[in-house]
Parts: sequence; structure tokens; C-alpha cells
Amino acid sequence: MRELSLKQDSANVNVTLVPLGAKPEDFRGKEFPCPLCADGLAILTSKRGKPYCVCNSCGIQLFFRGRTGISRLLQMVRNEILIPGKADRADYGIALFDRLQQLKSQKEELEEKRGLIFRDSDVENAIQIVDSEIETVQGELAKVAGIKQRETNK
Repeated sequence: MRELSLKQDSANVNVTLVPLGAKPEDFRGKEFPCPLCADGLAILTSKRGKPYCVCNSCGIQLFFRGRTGISRLLQMVRNEILIPGKADRADYGIALFDRLQQLKSQKEELEEKRGLIFRDSDVENAIQIVDSEIETVQGELAKVAGIKQRETNK
């Protein structure tokens, strides 16, 4: 089977694991949380070298496409921040924690795009939005855990 190559004019088309420095073995035994039930889904690799997941209980399929998507998945797998749950009462808390980890990763990516001397206002605005979302998710996680936020009472 021949390898697909990247085309300059279409950065998100025909992206496989090979140019990103990944191998199907990198995903062996790894799971991705189902966005509906938070159950752990095995990360599989298609014959074209692209990662995907299937949740039989929810009836959904997840396809990771494009350089950015596959790179983020690979980074999350390598940093071990994918924490799938089991279909029980902790699902929502686990899904919130996973979302928090994703937001922190996105914030780090945005911070790397900051200029050293001249700041890009769009990047700064995006960082503020991600910070706000992090606070919202942390608040919801604390609420689910039954912890009252003392700062809101002040």
C-alpha cells in the first residue's frame, strides 16, 4: 500500500499519522472518551492511517481529520490527558475534567503564538475566552463535586 503525501494547497486533506511522527502503535491500548456517554472508546487506525473511534452503545463514530486534529489527539495521548469514564454516575465529572484538560492544552497552544514584543490582540482575546471557559468548567466541576465556591459569596 502506498503512502499518502501532503499537498501544499490543502493542509488538512490526506493527512496521515506518518508525517506527524506517529505510528498506529502510539494509540494501541489508548482510549478516547465518548462525547455522549463518556465511556472509553478504543482509538483505532484506519487502513489510510487515520485515527477513529466507534461507540456502539451510542451509535456514533468519531473521525480525527486534518493536521491540527490528529496532532492534538496525538499530543493528548502522549501526555495521557484523555480520561475516559465508565457509564456510571461519575460520567459527567469525568467529562468535565477531560474538557478542562483540553482547554488547558488549547491555552498553552495559544500562549505559544503570543508575540514577544508586539502582542496580537486576537490571540490575547482568544486566551481570555479560553480562561473564562476554564473558570466556568472548574466551577461546574466543583458544583458537581458538592463543593460550594466561597468566592461567589464574597
